[in-house]
Amino acid sequence: MKQWYVLLAAALLGHASLHAQIPIMPATGGKQGAAAGARGGANGQRQMPQIGHVYGKLVDADTKKPIGYAAVALLKLRDSSVVTGMLTKENGEFNFENLPFGTFNMRITFMGYGSIYKKVAISPQTMDQDLGNLKMRPDSKLLGTVEVTGQKSAFTMGIDKKVFNVDRNLVSVGGTAQDVLKNVPAVNVDIDGNVTVRNASPTIFVDGKPSTLTLDQIPADAIESVELITNPSARYDAEGMSGILNIVLKKNRRAGINGMVTAGIGTGDKYNGGGNINVRQGKVNVFANYMVNANRNWGDGTTDRTNYLNGDTSFLHQQSNSRSTPTFQFGRVGLDYYLDNRNTISVSQNIVDGNFKNYEDLRSTFNKGDSLSNRINNNKFGFRNYTTALDFKHTFAEPNRELSASVNYNYSTNNRNGDFNTQPLTPDGLPTGQAALQNNHSDGKTTFITAQTDYTDPIGKNGKLELGLKTTLRNYSSIYNVYDQDSITKGYTFNDLLSNDYKYKEQIYAGYVNYSGTVGNFGYQGGLRVEQYVYSGEIPSEGMKFKPTKATPGFFPSIYLSQKFKNDQELQLNYSRRVTRPNFFQLIPYRDYTDPLNQREGNPNLKPEYTNSLEFSYAKNWKNSNFLGSIYYRNTNNLLSTISVPLGKDTLLTTFVNADKNNSYGAELTGKKTFFGIWDVTANVNLYRTEISVTQDKEVFKNSNFSWNAKLNSETKLPANFTLQISGNYQAPTIALPNNSAGGGGGGRGGGGGGFMMVPTSAQGTIKGFSSMDIGLKKDFLKNKTASLTLALSDVFNTRQYELNQVAPAFSQDYIRKRESRILRLTFAYRFGKFDAQIFKRKNTKAERENMQNIQGEQSF
Repeated sequence: MKQWYVLLAAALLGHASLHAQIPIMPATGGKQGAAAGARGGANGQRQMPQIGHVYGKLVDADTKKPIGYAAVALLKLRDSSVVTGMLTKENGEFNFENLPFGTFNMRITFMGYGSIYKKVAISPQTMDQDLGNLKMRPDSKLLGTVEVTGQKSAFTMGIDKKVFNVDRNLVSVGGTAQDVLKNVPAVNVDIDGNVTVRNASPTIFVDGKPSTLTLDQIPADAIESVELITNPSARYDAEGMSGILNIVLKKNRRAGINGMVTAGIGTGDKYNGGGNINVRQGKVNVFANYMVNANRNWGDGTTDRTNYLNGDTSFLHQQSNSRSTPTFQFGRVGLDYYLDNRNTISVSQNIVDGNFKNYEDLRSTFNKGDSLSNRINNNKFGFRNYTTALDFKHTFAEPNRELSASVNYNYSTNNRNGDFNTQPLTPDGLPTGQAALQNNHSDGKTTFITAQTDYTDPIGKNGKLELGLKTTLRNYSSIYNVYDQDSITKGYTFNDLLSNDYKYKEQIYAGYVNYSGTVGNFGYQGGLRVEQYVYSGEIPSEGMKFKPTKATPGFFPSIYLSQKFKNDQELQLNYSRRVTRPNFFQLIPYRDYTDPLNQREGNPNLKPEYTNSLEFSYAKNWKNSNFLGSIYYRNTNNLLSTISVPLGKDTLLTTFVNADKNNSYGAELTGKKTFFGIWDVTANVNLYRTEISVTQDKEVFKNSNFSWNAKLNSETKLPANFTLQISGNYQAPTIALPNNSAGGGGGGRGGGGGGFMMVPTSAQGTIKGFSSMDIGLKKDFLKNKTASLTLALSDVFNTRQYELNQVAPAFSQDYIRKRESRILRLTFAYRFGKFDAQIFKRKNTKAERENMQNIQGEQSF
């Protein structure tokens, strides 16, 4: 009897699937896919991606035993036509892949049991859905509903998280992560790649984990999305004043074989290319990608400084121009192994390689022409970064119950070799005297290990408990040696004053608990994170060791309250406490004389800064638009800041200090609107005030400022498969806050410093306002839009530059830097793919093969 039912169910599903709308991957052929593409081109609508994944298990409601060979079909809501279908396995499991975004009815039938109907919605937030154990009852009906709404767009807003989908960002194609973040609402990137959110530094993750990679080392084409969490819960690391920026790398999950190749060229000798491939069948998913980016770029800058000491006034003017020829290579390979529907093991390996040739010409003029000097710096810099990640995830039959564990191992090395040639000049600019030649060499390495486990368990009908543990271990070492050339013998002598070496270790042990629930339309969440920080360092050449410092365990609470109203409105109030710890470069008590006119020195007495962040938000969604408004307040104790003081007639010393007071408060407004179904506009405005006070040698420096910045992103679908994107931003004058990030493992102090390059100060400096605009045009062509050409122009009006003005009783300074920013890029991309049910296919019985053929129908490509 059972065999007859299996054959009957398979035949019915096979017949139904002949008339179904089959999910077509964008890179594949097929009549329906072509028709859908033609319709999309005609009405300007983008074909939705088909990467949904829904799975579950069918069991007997009374015996709890699995029900095999039951018919599971996914139906359209509009006309109940079959989208796809299958028979459950012998253990009761079913699994649907390559589903398009949308809402469907799932129908499950088996002889002797009542049918099950369940509404299922596929969206960017629910691409993977575990429906749990579905219970079938003899001669009864079980109705279930899963309601999720949302459409994939360039920018998705939520009160707790904002997601920027990079594949929709045309103006960053062929660039780096810096170019991506420049176009993310609420995020600002300066010309050195330093990132701020609401005028403060966030913590930057890659795939949810800390990384030693810098933003210019990550190709834009390797990024899937960027997640911005302005006020993270206790589940996340406490590090970062203004929250977390998580860069999510691409990881294809479509079944069969598919991928993409790209190639691009830009003005000023800029080239990029690469590709990715994914192979998935059954329990195995293998993915790999490779990107190469070779760019020539330039930078210019000036510094005008006046020192006032003991009634004596002296002047310094510096003019610099630099050229750089970096080459980056980014490779990634990984494997997902699906033990079953609810257990997955993933392993991935990243390798990033970079090589630079840098040239800088710095001319210094003292006291308006009394004396001059010219310094030329030629150096080569290289790095290699390896990241290995191992992840395990187990989902339980109960919805939203999950256990995960991961280990991340990162190892990076860097080296630098170069020469500084300083030539004195006469007032007429002619060489005079003997030139001073210095050679520098540096080596550095970093080992960065993180291990964590997280558990989520629903409590009752509306509650959820989250628990987790995390360990972070970081070891860093660096050697920086400088040699002076003897003008007569031409031999080199070791310069002990400029050379240095150091090592340090950081350990962070953390645990958290988080509980959330709802009462009607009221939601709440409370959590506590505890972190133990251990730090130790040494300077081997000096025989100096800094004893391990065990800071008092830090307690970081977070509270979220929300209230939903009619017409899709929501209010939310949240609070969190965060920390930013000084890095070794800020703590090391030695002075950097690499540029004698701009010296730097660390401060071993620095304390961690602690931030209390409060945010009140309102969100409203309409059919074709949404709005998010937030009012926030930030109070930071012991803010890590900098102070500059003059030394002599022409030298400036910059040191790190803890500020006495720092308050920041403001309002951020973000809106997204779709006009006429073809024009998407996202606008973001942040208005804020910052107040800071620093005491240095009994002298108090105060600075306060009201400022604002705005971003506007516009995307228009044009006829003939063209898409136009315009992005503009403006930053009003603001206080110059220092960047507190540890960086990506630089090769020693002074490794790349130009004479005018110095750390901006917050209590003494103001950055002038600036604006910029980017534009991109994309043309899709070939069958199913498998190929595209993108033409992008960054900084259309060439207005992006950095200008800092400092005024203090002992000195004043104007500091301007300009890097190449107006770049025209042309990029070609071709997507390919084919669904193949036989890849890695195990040997099946004849009956199983026949059933699969009947069920798949026209799903094969």
